[in-house]
Amino acid sequence: MVIDLPTSPRSVRESRAGFPLLASVAALLIAFAYANSLKNEFHFDDSHVIVNNVFIRSLGNTPLFFTDAHTFSSLPQNATYRPLVTLSYAIDYAAGRGLDPTMFHVTQIALLLALWGLLLPFYIRLLDLAAPAAANRFIALASATLFAAHTANTETMNFISCRSELISAIGLLGAFLLVQRSAVARRYHLYLLPLVFGALAKAPVVVFAPLLMVYVFLFTEEPRSWARALRSALPSLVTGVALLWFLNSMNAREWVSGGGSKLHYAITQPFVWLHYARLFFLPIGLTADTDWRPFEHWYDTRAIVGFVFVVALLAAIRRLGLVRERRAIAFGLAWFAIALAPTSSVFPLAEVANEHRIFFPYIGLTFAVVHGGWLVARRLAGRPARSARAVELAAGLAMALIIVVHVVGTRTRNETWRTEESLWRDTAEKSPGNGRALMNYGLTQMAAGRHAIAKSYFERALVLTPNYSTLQINLAIVDGALGQKETAEQHFRAAIRLKDDFDGNYFLARWLAQSGRAPEAVAYLRAAFARGPGTPDARSLAMRLAAARGAASELATLARQSLAFDPDDAAAAAYAAGRAPFPVARDDYSAWFELGAQKTGSGNDLDAAIAYRQALRFDPRSADALNNLGWSLAKLGFKLEARDAFTQAIALRPEFDLARRNLLWLESLR
Repeated sequence: MVIDLPTSPRSVRESRAGFPLLASVAALLIAFAYANSLKNEFHFDDSHVIVNNVFIRSLGNTPLFFTDAHTFSSLPQNATYRPLVTLSYAIDYAAGRGLDPTMFHVTQIALLLALWGLLLPFYIRLLDLAAPAAANRFIALASATLFAAHTANTETMNFISCRSELISAIGLLGAFLLVQRSAVARRYHLYLLPLVFGALAKAPVVVFAPLLMVYVFLFTEEPRSWARALRSALPSLVTGVALLWFLNSMNAREWVSGGGSKLHYAITQPFVWLHYARLFFLPIGLTADTDWRPFEHWYDTRAIVGFVFVVALLAAIRRLGLVRERRAIAFGLAWFAIALAPTSSVFPLAEVANEHRIFFPYIGLTFAVVHGGWLVARRLAGRPARSARAVELAAGLAMALIIVVHVVGTRTRNETWRTEESLWRDTAEKSPGNGRALMNYGLTQMAAGRHAIAKSYFERALVLTPNYSTLQINLAIVDGALGQKETAEQHFRAAIRLKDDFDGNYFLARWLAQSGRAPEAVAYLRAAFARGPGTPDARSLAMRLAAARGAASELATLARQSLAFDPDDAAAAAYAAGRAPFPVARDDYSAWFELGAQKTGSGNDLDAAIAYRQALRFDPRSADALNNLGWSLAKLGFKLEARDAFTQAIALRPEFDLARRNLLWLESLR
């Protein structure tokens, strides 16, 4: 079915000279708005999709990005299929030579500017279809620039994990531009190709079909027909359904949306729509993680207000669609509503509201508001030419001022996103009923060594979210740092009871290794790897434990696996070559023995054991190295391996009293 559209009229070409200059200034303003975000840290979900994601550390994993959703996240329950997003992270990692947030933010800004560049011709064609005018290019420029600089979009831009919003929007706009400007693309349905591209970044791009149907209905010649609009949108509808099925089938089997009751979520969302609309006009109170909860009853006052807003929005779309000059406004409002449907309707998600969800809907709302404001200004101008010019100038200056205000607001909000501490302090203050926000701010305090303060925030969060496994892990870690071993272990066990996943097993293993219970740590590490590919830190700990206890075969396997994920893993490369990844002045017995003694003196028994084993490579009959190795292994909890080391030391030097005393001490522990 070929899309049936009239030949779009061309814009009136007056005042052409000033447009390129204004467009250049606008692009610079957008770049300036986000220039102070380049050094901002990774946040929230960035930890598992970027920082701890071993797959993005090598572009050699690119084929896996398109075949295995587990490459998207180190947490299997978050492993959704977004291969283009993962590929972009891998490119950033390679270009920045590691986890340098600057490169990731540069890509965010570049994608935003690309999207802005696509919005210009898209908006211009919408305006030309409604009423050709010389001002259309400037209205389109104002709309696109306001969208790109809007303060409410700072979450999408600073939260690198939201890159999917940018890429999928680029794909959908690419499809629309082909529909608008290419008869060949319409005839042979080539506009579906960028749609597929966008879908590989995020599933909601499938709203293209209903958007196209509204577009065809509003902008075809009279008489308008929903049946004809449906026929025109049918290929994209079929493609959208097929894409949605494919994307869902590619998600990891462990993936969960995290939603609750469909009914309670649905009756809450109309008010959320109103909240999103309010943020457009008054973007204050922005928070990275709201403490909103689903409404319990449909007759909740907020729910009723939300229903009234949605009805009024739909009525406005219908009424504006009756007048040709206003149809572009109707389409912008319809875009806002349709784009919200996947995340803000009857499909429950873990969070009731999220600011990054407004990014795509704001493409339509921004255009509708700016174009509507222009029509109001033109009506106020009246007929006298001088009056019209004055009002147009005033409208232009007002629009410029609004954009500048948003640029300032965006830069200010970027500062809030600067560090984990600044972001979660702001979020905890604005969302005091959000246990996750309180926990995340507590994490920043724990990272700074303020363990008592961190624990107070964790305990406040526990009241709000008692069944949150991640919170139980963090309570265990802070209790361990405070020397409260018994309660630390209780919280670790509680975390695993709530969710037997990679994190629970890994962090318990790490604590056990630090507590002289390394054999148990090895068992829990194996359990962790059975539940996920593992983080670089987890693999590093597993290799160190294998090297310490002399498990050469296991160490070689772990090293090969780590190098497959990250060929630049220097520690894994050293272990694979049979060496320890520690710097020594000389690769000989004396240097390694001396390093082991230093590690023992500082209480680092794990690395001490590794160093002594390296010394034994050069002198396998060194009773001193064997005795010291036994001591380190005993302190780690590897008692069988320690006994063997002490026994060998005594066999080599029967008069070695220190080794005998150490063996007796070890036997007393048993």
